Amino acid sequence: MPFIGIIAKENDNNFIKKTINKNAKLNKFEIININIKSIENVKNVKFDILVINENISNLLKQSSYLENIISKAYYVIVNSDIKNNLLLLKNVRSNIITYGFNERATITISSVKEENVVFCIQRAIYGINKKIIEEQEINIKIRKNNVKKIYNVLVIFTIFEIYGEYLKKI
Repeated sequence: MPFIGIIAKENDNNFIKKTINKNAKLNKFEIININIKSIENVKNVKFDILVINENISNLLKQSSYLENIISKAYYVIVNSDIKNNLLLLKNVRSNIITYGFNERATITISSVKEENVVFCIQRAIYGINKKIIEEQEINIKIRKNNVKKIYNVLVIFTIFEIYGEYLKKI
């Protein structure tokens, strides 16, 4: 069972967790929200994926455990539109996958037309079974209310790509 830690606002975490569990067909995911209250409880956990969906500067100042959690994660999926996070992860040796709306992100959006969103994998990444996921564009239908949560949808898309899950509509 893939073990995923998410550093995000509670609403974002709940949306990601609910949507992954609703749409996953091949895997059962265990998802934990990491915040200042929970970090001590997960300090020894080795996450398959660690998602960083918000600025982690303050969390790093408040907790000595976060660096260790990051270094033990197999994949670190990070919002590259938050510049501080990229600087803080400079020396991390995990498989880092970036997402966001900048041209340097590994996973980005190339177009949005009404409820059709085209996701773009700009660089090849390795899936969980060492399968190479090539550069490509994938069209996914997104409900209008979920377009506002596009960063969360990018996270879900990336996790599903890593685990070979198929996401057609969200």
